[in-house]
Amino acid sequence: MKSLAATIAISFALAFGSASQAAGQQPEILVSAAASLTDVLTGLSGQAERYIGAKVLFNFGGSGALRKQIEEGAPVDVFFSASAEDMVALEAKGLLVAGTRRDLLSNGIVLIGGPTAVPVHGETAAAAISALKELLSSADLLAIGNPDTVPAGRYAVRALTTYGLYPVVKTKLALGGNVREVLQYVQNGSAPLGIVFATDLLAATPGSVRQVFAFPDDSVGGAILYPVALIRASKNREKALKMIAFLQSDAARNAFRAAGFILK
Repeated sequence: MKSLAATIAISFALAFGSASQAAGQQPEILVSAAASLTDVLTGLSGQAERYIGAKVLFNFGGSGALRKQIEEGAPVDVFFSASAEDMVALEAKGLLVAGTRRDLLSNGIVLIGGPTAVPVHGETAAAAISALKELLSSADLLAIGNPDTVPAGRYAVRALTTYGLYPVVKTKLALGGNVREVLQYVQNGSAPLGIVFATDLLAATPGSVRQVFAFPDDSVGGAILYPVALIRASKNREKALKMIAFLQSDAARNAFRAAGFILK
């Protein structure tokens, strides 16, 4: 049985497509993209549509949830993930068009707190981890993305486990459905601390949150990649491939860089 999220995505796309055809409007493609890409892709939508000659619809969410929608038949043309694992899972099931995957960006994860939060420092790595443990022990909640569906949540659990800190917080986690929900929890004071992508910190309302600690790549097992690929079930492969090409253009790369992403 299809999940409610997949059913909604399918119904929306079909309804929009029927309306567009009836009105004689331009064709459209559906891009499922990680929530951490919301601002930059929304800002690029006009340029993207002119480049590919089609309407671009975005479906933003946790990459794991988006992967499950694709597996259940959501009419997605392009998948832009914040997790290489979710892309590999689709590839293993034969749901990607071979040779279309591109690793476009990378990111990092950071611990954030409210505007008065004190950054964690240490003269040595061990000292910094000790200070981090003390901070997490004293906090009543830590917001992270749901590790089952949100890559930032998976990376958070890995980093905390690497430093032996997961047992400190596992009973006081507030789980968000995507990384922007986690950011919102900290911005509105629902949680004193949260772990988000570094780019989400940059996208936060100025003065609402601050970085407390930046987790190095080796704490999560290596660089956090953002791959994009064409979905095999796409009904408009030509336009979808042009969208992937646009995401590699100078205009898109400049926008990604300005948003704090690391270009690959």
